[in-house]
Amino acid sequence: MKDRNILDIKAKAGFKHDIRKWNIIILSSFIVIIIILLTIFVENFGTLNNILNLLSQVAPIGIMACGVTFVMITGGIDVSGPTIMTVTAVIGADYMAKTGDLVFGPVLMLIVGLLMGFINGFAVAYLKMVPLVVTLAMLTIGTGIATAWTSGESVTGLSPIFMTIFNQNVIIIIFILIVIIFSFILMRTLYGRWLYLIGNNLNAAHVSGIPVNFAILIAYVISGLSAGFAGIINTAVLSSARPGMGPDTQILDIITAVVLGGTSVSGGSGTIFGTAVGAILIIMINNVINLLGIPVYFTGLIKGLIIIFAMAIDSIRSNYTGFKIKLH
Repeated sequence: MKDRNILDIKAKAGFKHDIRKWNIIILSSFIVIIIILLTIFVENFGTLNNILNLLSQVAPIGIMACGVTFVMITGGIDVSGPTIMTVTAVIGADYMAKTGDLVFGPVLMLIVGLLMGFINGFAVAYLKMVPLVVTLAMLTIGTGIATAWTSGESVTGLSPIFMTIFNQNVIIIIFILIVIIFSFILMRTLYGRWLYLIGNNLNAAHVSGIPVNFAILIAYVISGLSAGFAGIINTAVLSSARPGMGPDTQILDIITAVVLGGTSVSGGSGTIFGTAVGAILIIMINNVINLLGIPVYFTGLIKGLIIIFAMAIDSIRSNYTGFKIKLH
């Protein structure tokens, strides 16, 4: 009986791996087909300048989505990313504008993101609070912090050297490096295996001796740290920072990118590479909407349909793999 259960678990694990693999293949093929069609029919889409611009736009959303992937694999959720990004940006930009210190400024942004992620993770992992409630609260708190810190004004006066350092090419390289490093952590380290086990069966993870609370805490810390990187990038792109630079609606793009990339909202499944591909698709859609001059009010409709489609895909995956939604 025990051997049969082991074989069943292995069979399900293999089936889930195949689903993730085919999800990425199909999504990547879909993107390639769209790029070919748009290059042919949409003027200026296939230019090197537009492609680089597209990738630099993907970077902040993609990096935050990569961080959220860690959280969602555990069965949790983090909707505070854009707000944490905003807080890191205004605090770091204000520090650099006042001191001219371009070395510690970016580090400060990462520290702030890490601390806010730690608060989220501690509340979820050790205080056993509902992830959605905790991160929604952080979203509200972060908005208040950013507004109070700047008195509602934009932070300007940054040294041009900062924008030169974090230029378009560097931003793209940062995104690629984070995708590679995060993917290695998830797929090749003991910690990554812990996260998948926690997402698949929380009770079994506890029985197996996995430090569940610590692992979940670190997942939220990684998500907060990712928002810090996004804060650095957005500050460099805008040459400033302001309270409204991370709109609440941005979290929909992030979650959609994660789910489209193969991560289940139920936990236990997902890849960083899939999330990166999902982020590229989401930003590419935004880019196409702008190039085609589609009215703004259609943008929400299109994204809403994409979100429904992403949830439908996740539901189908969950039905085939037998996942159940878990709240920590």
